Amino acid sequence: MEEWLNCFSGVRRVAICIPNPFGGHSIELFWYGILASVGIFVGAWYAVRHIEREGESGDMVWDALLWILIPALVGGRLWYVGQVIAGGGPAGQLYLDNPLEILNFRAGGMNIFGGIVFGMAAIIIYTRSTKVDGWLLTDAALMGALLGQAVGRIGNWINQELYGPPTGLPWGVQIPPEARIPPWTNLTAFPETTRFHPTFFYEAIWLLLSFGLLYYVTHRYQDRLVRGALTGGYLLLAGVGRFWIEWFRPDQPTVPLNPPYDNISFARLFSLVYILIGALILLDRYDHVRIPGLKRPGGPVKRKGLAKTPPKRKKRRKRTKPHRT
Repeated sequence: MEEWLNCFSGVRRVAICIPNPFGGHSIELFWYGILASVGIFVGAWYAVRHIEREGESGDMVWDALLWILIPALVGGRLWYVGQVIAGGGPAGQLYLDNPLEILNFRAGGMNIFGGIVFGMAAIIIYTRSTKVDGWLLTDAALMGALLGQAVGRIGNWINQELYGPPTGLPWGVQIPPEARIPPWTNLTAFPETTRFHPTFFYEAIWLLLSFGLLYYVTHRYQDRLVRGALTGGYLLLAGVGRFWIEWFRPDQPTVPLNPPYDNISFARLFSLVYILIGALILLDRYDHVRIPGLKRPGGPVKRKGLAKTPPKRKKRRKRTKPHRT
């Protein structure tokens, strides 16, 4: 019983402690893992609805989920570890000295860029083997990813991680000393009452706004929307948002360059790649450029449950009665 009670004491990130029937340490379930699972479910639920509105069976989402989810999780972990090693320092050396730590998912450390890249690669393989429309599944998956990512950012708040620098703004959050990174561990310069930018909430808000914008475009301009346009929109909006938020993320691994460029994070560079690829996909989908190897869009799709854009009514001229004398 004492071991079970100690599992909860002082550890905010632990959600549930299950007593070990064989003795020893209790089995811990972390809030981050629970919220990540909820985010995956919410994203998949929306993806089903999106595909059904496109006139296809939503079962393809559940069929493809394991194909996509496992590579996405592995890619997110490998991308994170690769960034840390490339950034140098003791954290990267830890993985080089203990390669098995790379497989320790419970220790934390995932990266959304790796998850999306590996996940999209898995979608390409899956759709080519099953003859499913790749753009349809990618559009649905990335729209769902916006919701799932927003839910996952709540886990960063619970873990008291991925916060920004100190701020005097009223919405700043207090971070306990044990969760701080240098130089903010100096309680003389930064007392416990110091507030920090809640960058996890900034990103969650941006993701929800991006979802709302793309959702509005899907409904308002459904007679002009071609498959693949939402994929380009996701990459463009996610890249812009992350590039901006990186200004508030001093904890991110940086590219080893000489001053004054030594504070450019890997995430900021990948954000620019997102923006570039997203813009190219949008231009390709609407025949402004031609990306070799991509199937040409077949035009807008008839979607269920979406109102068509009402046609403009022509004003009728009033007929005047002739004047009789």
